[in-house]
Amino acid sequence: MAKGKKTGGRQKGTPNKENPLKGYLRAHSLAYFEPRVQTDPVTGGLREIQRQRLTQDAEGNVYKVIDLIPLTDSKGNPVTMSDFEADMIALNPNERVNAELRLLEFHTPKMKAVEVDMDVRGSVTTIEDRLRELCGESDEDEDD
Repeated sequence: MAKGKKTGGRQKGTPNKENPLKGYLRAHSLAYFEPRVQTDPVTGGLREIQRQRLTQDAEGNVYKVIDLIPLTDSKGNPVTMSDFEADMIALNPNERVNAELRLLEFHTPKMKAVEVDMDVRGSVTTIEDRLRELCGESDEDEDD
């Protein structure tokens, strides 16, 4: 191999090949986070999302209840929000917090544990003691 000269391989500055699958996934992901008018994709009418919750009756029986939440404003018009935001509304508070925490992992750096093994030996010395030591004087010389 010649030193200092490139003799083969890809030329400098050549971009990577486009991967169709990666391009599709990137476009799909971006569309998921872009705001749009929330209408039902099948009927074209108002979109409702389902939120599940547990409820307990007077006898102690636990039931799963599904609430339908319409994605409309105060006038009954469809709201403009991303599909991500609509999906977050559908989650119960505990699931929503877990989803937010998992997403934060992609935006915050991971902290590494640092292990410190120190061994401190010696006595406590003041600045004056250190200066005397550097000048070659001792405490006994000062008493004279």
